[in-house]
Amino acid sequence: MGTQKDSEKTKARLIEAAGQLFAEKGLKAVTVRDIAAEAGTQISALNYHFRSKDELYKEVLVAACMNDLIREEEQTELRKLKPAKALRLVIDEVVKQLRTEDADSWQNKLLARESRDPSPAFAEASEVYYKPQTDFMAELIGGVVGKPADNMEVRLAVTSMWAIFDTFFEYKHLVETTSPGLSDYLAEKDRFNTWLFELVVHMAGKK
Repeated sequence: MGTQKDSEKTKARLIEAAGQLFAEKGLKAVTVRDIAAEAGTQISALNYHFRSKDELYKEVLVAACMNDLIREEEQTELRKLKPAKALRLVIDEVVKQLRTEDADSWQNKLLARESRDPSPAFAEASEVYYKPQTDFMAELIGGVVGKPADNMEVRLAVTSMWAIFDTFFEYKHLVETTSPGLSDYLAEKDRFNTWLFELVVHMAGKK
């Protein structure tokens, strides 16, 4: 009989295998048989851990979301700093992560797919993971400009910041095609980080 550790390893293999397949083909095109074969296990193991393909997809989407979260303990530490310093630290850390992580990872591909063609699980993931992240960033930016986190100019600044991250890192091939050398220019002396910080603060607008 397998141990608890073996069971956890099987569950992790199923999430990894399903993540790869869902990212490449989408939820509807992938079968439980495909996932079990990719994970090197039986369909019964998938049913045991997740009960259905839809439940497995939710777990996979959660894993993808967790990959990019500013965790609660990190938020607590950032709140101890002045808002401007905390905002710049977050921008620096996100840029560092985006420059070092694999843009072609299944986590990034799956989230990009969800952005284009959201599944029924997206609303739940957005409410539990995306919205709290946006709320926290709005809190930081609002603190810099002296406005509440629910101010529409502050929310516009946060939303624009997410879009800019996507443009310059997920779609960097487009940036290089249309403006050759721009990515290298922005990478020098943290120009991108400084520009983005100043831009979002300007968009939010001080009182």
